[in-house]
Amino acid sequence: MRPSDLTHTSAHSADRPRTRTPNPALRALLEETEWTQAAFAHAITRLGAEIGIHLQYDRTSVAHWLRGSRPDPRVQHLMAEALSRRLGRRVTVAELGMRGTRGARGGGVGAGARPRGGEDGDEEGPHAGYRTCGAAALDAVLPGPGGYAHPADRLTALTSPVVPPPRADTPPPAPYTLRLLEESVRHERPREPEQPLGQARSGSHEPPSAPARVRASAPLPASAPAAPARNTCAARGTHPTAPPGPGEVASLHEHARFFALQADRYGGGHIRTSLAAYLSGLVRPLRSGEESAHHRGLLAGGARLSYLLARVYADEQRHGLAQRAFLTAAELASEAGDPEGVALARRALSSQAHQLGHPRTSLALAEAACEAAPADADPSTRAFLYAGLAVAEAAGGERTRALEALRRAEHQLARAPADLTTGPASPNGEPVGSYQSAALLYQSSQVRTALGDRTGAIRDLRSSLRSRPAGERRSRALCQAELAELLLACGRLEEACASWTGFLEECAPVRSGRALAARSRMPGLLRPYTRERCVQSLLAQTSVPPAERRFG
Repeated sequence: MRPSDLTHTSAHSADRPRTRTPNPALRALLEETEWTQAAFAHAITRLGAEIGIHLQYDRTSVAHWLRGSRPDPRVQHLMAEALSRRLGRRVTVAELGMRGTRGARGGGVGAGARPRGGEDGDEEGPHAGYRTCGAAALDAVLPGPGGYAHPADRLTALTSPVVPPPRADTPPPAPYTLRLLEESVRHERPREPEQPLGQARSGSHEPPSAPARVRASAPLPASAPAAPARNTCAARGTHPTAPPGPGEVASLHEHARFFALQADRYGGGHIRTSLAAYLSGLVRPLRSGEESAHHRGLLAGGARLSYLLARVYADEQRHGLAQRAFLTAAELASEAGDPEGVALARRALSSQAHQLGHPRTSLALAEAACEAAPADADPSTRAFLYAGLAVAEAAGGERTRALEALRRAEHQLARAPADLTTGPASPNGEPVGSYQSAALLYQSSQVRTALGDRTGAIRDLRSSLRSRPAGERRSRALCQAELAELLLACGRLEEACASWTGFLEECAPVRSGRALAARSRMPGLLRPYTRERCVQSLLAQTSVPPAERRFG
């Protein structure tokens, strides 16, 4: 089920008798948080926004839950995550005291979707159960506490929102879970640090080692339970397959390069279905292959593809699925003996946490990404990791450290050969982790924005646009939108309108959730200036809806 489908949850039947029992377990949890009912509702709404679902719960909704009403199981996952963040420990759905009949009819998971009288319906109806890949099975097939399936098995759950039945049933949208990241950082395999973080910051150009409090390796503990959870979603993948050869590995790499190039050019909406279908077809060979150099190459390639799928999900604001796809990419890379792949996945998780407003988690992951990088990582990858660290440091207010990390990123990129700085379009370029000067300038602008230097941020964004290839329409469109918003914040209205005009031209063929969100912000930002001629002309263009508003 797509997030956009959640707005159509039907109301409960008026003629069905209701018997409700007060929920003391939920009341006890709410009292432990010291939240008001309104604050709890607001926290759930915020979590919904993190995964692209617009919710409108208020204190009356919480009051109904306390009296025994049960919201949609998908909302119950958001409730458990909100309580986990507040209490600093894991709260499971089972602890909410809402066990009973499966599914949900009334929960009102969409905007203004509360049933008659503002109440939530009892848990029954057309969405009941999720069958073999339901809400109760989510932790068993995705990374996190209680989920110890082979990482390749998780690709079935991660691709099922796109690749339809009968291959697998659709799981509920996953909440973006801070606890997964904390455990990813906490559970570290013993290793010798290459260099203390403080020394790396002060002089060396090697990736810094994270302090003990943020050391991390694979997203799951080093040793899994003796009896791993069985993936009940996988309908295929149990039969033996021929061992992979160099041709399979080369083909996978070419596919990854193609998908990465298309994502930068036209947005993930154009490739999501084909990428997910290709990735789901890798489950059997990834899981059943014997230990060999070619199988490790297949695992490393699968990690890159899982990374790209996560990028697509994040672009569509489906951050719970994106988070789990990044974590799966890290684990596949770890299985392949590819520390660079682990580092890249952590760097992406850091950027996602920064985007969602979790600066401390973002910094811990950025440091862990630098630590995981191998000693022989190429300069382009090192620049990519240092740039992520610079953004995370700046978001935490560490000006000196942020600028030092940015200088290191610039130094490393200057050392990279030309064919490693052109990304997946290069004949030898890597699909993930290759870095361009345009991308570094973009992240330099993010650093300067976080440090309050809007003038420097505008300068860097304009330099990024000049350096970025014309074919990268999605990347150019997002850069134009950010530039316009910065110019408007500085009072430079006409320049902002010119940049927004460029944004509209660039994003015409693009299918990107971030681009769509940037477009939707324009009317509100320009509302105070509607008497200006340049604004009137721009708003006339935005009144024409884009060709594709839903990415389903």
